Amino acid sequence: MSELQQIKLWDDWDDINLSTPERRIERLEILLCQKVHKGEDISECLQVLEYLKNRTTQQKLESVFFRRVQSQLTSNSWKIIGQATLIFLVAIPCYFAMYKIATSPISNNSSSELFLGKQLLKNTPPHSKKHHR
Repeated sequence: MSELQQIKLWDDWDDINLSTPERRIERLEILLCQKVHKGEDISECLQVLEYLKNRTTQQKLESVFFRRVQSQLTSNSWKIIGQATLIFLVAIPCYFAMYKIATSPISNNSSSELFLGKQLLKNTPPHSKKHHR
């Protein structure tokens, strides 16, 4: 009973901090104890207290859920960025290789081989005619 007397009464609103759900629950518990001590009806206090506790739990669960969803979205975004970067890094060298093949003279090798073939034909003496006697 001395503890209840030391706690400020609910009517003293100036010093009451109700900024967080935890603080509101704490104050409601104090009011509940005071009402029990005075022999008053506490059914409404119990309903509000239950509501606040459920709401606090729900808010904490929502916070955890949203952090998890945000983490998954961030992870998926990084995967997409990584895959796009990999595709880009593979595509650029392929593009340059195809460009080099497309712009290089196709007949370089075949023309040099043809030139060498003509040179050999010029240097080779024609078939000599065999004279029959």
